[in-house]
Amino acid sequence: MHSTTQHKYFDINFSLTRKRMKNIRLRVVAPKGEVKVSAPHRVQLSVVLDFVAEKQNWIRQHQAQIKDLMQAEPTPEPDLEPLRAAMKQRVSELLPVWEQRLQVKASGFGVRKMKTRWGSCNVRSKKIWLSLALAAKEPDLLEYVLVHELVHLLETGHNARFYGFMDEYMPDWREKHKRLNPRSRVL
Repeated sequence: MHSTTQHKYFDINFSLTRKRMKNIRLRVVAPKGEVKVSAPHRVQLSVVLDFVAEKQNWIRQHQAQIKDLMQAEPTPEPDLEPLRAAMKQRVSELLPVWEQRLQVKASGFGVRKMKTRWGSCNVRSKKIWLSLALAAKEPDLLEYVLVHELVHLLETGHNARFYGFMDEYMPDWREKHKRLNPRSRVL
């Protein structure tokens, strides 16, 4: 069971939440720099207050950082729509060619920001997703990722059969993979 109370110690206002836990925790939360402390039920209030007093410089530093961030002019995001449109156009041209070669049919494709992947394939829905970051790469690398994802419609895993299909349909895929992922080891 949780209980939350409001406290002020020196000039620091904070909320104290009591709950089942082992240690006292403190965080400063954006956008207002609110101070939130969590503590075990068994810890006396005087110990919590000492903890807050000990961390007051750290608290003020983090509140100042949050204030600076909130007051900073927002950086305008570049207009990505022209890149997205050009990439969709290119994929629209490549997709039917590769579907015919591989004898597969994707239900559709999309382009979105992806943080950790160049593409993905939902084998159940047969939808292909491609990273918008590919718009900044050479056109043959976009084609490589598209083929890679389409091959997943033939073989879901990254196994010998999958790589056999890649070798058959795009013999130079390893070179393209290495250019796209220089730190990756290629099978």
